[in-house]
Amino acid sequence: MGRRQAAVDKTRARIVAAARRLLLARRPTEFSLEGVARRARVTRMTVYHRFGSRRELLEALFDELAAEGGMSHLRNAFQQPDAEQALADYVATFVRFWSSGRLIHRRLRAQGVLDPELERALAARQEWRRQGLRVVAGRLVQRPADDLIDVLFTLTSFETFDTLAGGTRTPAQVTSLVLGLVRGALGLALPSPTLPKSSRNRSAG
Repeated sequence: MGRRQAAVDKTRARIVAAARRLLLARRPTEFSLEGVARRARVTRMTVYHRFGSRRELLEALFDELAAEGGMSHLRNAFQQPDAEQALADYVATFVRFWSSGRLIHRRLRAQGVLDPELERALAARQEWRRQGLRVVAGRLVQRPADDLIDVLFTLTSFETFDTLAGGTRTPAQVTSLVLGLVRGALGLALPSPTLPKSSRNRSAG
C-alpha cells in the first residue's frame, strides 16, 4: 500500500510540475488537461483520475505555489498580539509570496485574461486575501469600510508588487513601500526612518 501511494504521489507531483512548465513555456498554449498530460507524459485519463477536473489541477498548482512562497507564515500575522506588527507581517508575507514566483504569477494573470475559468480560480484565491485584510485592518480601524478594504486589496496585489519591484527593488524595499502606503490608507503614522549608525554619529558631531 505504501509503495502504491508513493507512486500515486509521484505521478501527481509530475502532473503539477508539468502544469507549471506549460504556463512558463516561452510560447504558452491553452492550459488544458490534454496539454498538461502531454507535458507530463501521461494520459489525459491519468490527469483526470488524479485531479477530477481542470479546476482541481489549478487548485493543486496554487497550493504548491503557496507552500513555496511561505504563505504558512500568515498564521503568524493573525496570531500576532500587536495589531500594527500583525499588519506588517501580513504585508511582508504577501510580498514574499509574490516575489517567490514572480514569473508564473505574471503568466497566470496573462492567461486569465483569455481564460474565464482560470480567472475565476485566481479571483477566488485572492478573495482570501481580501478577507484576511478585513480581519487585520479591523484590529486597527473600527468597522473598516468596503472602499478602504478595496484600497488595501489593491496595494497588496501582485500587480502593485510587480510595478514597485520593477527590475531593481528588493522584496524588503517593496515591503517597506507597500507597508507605508497601507499605513497611510489606514491613517496610521509612518514609522520614523532609522539612520545608519555612521550617519547618527556624524549628525551628533
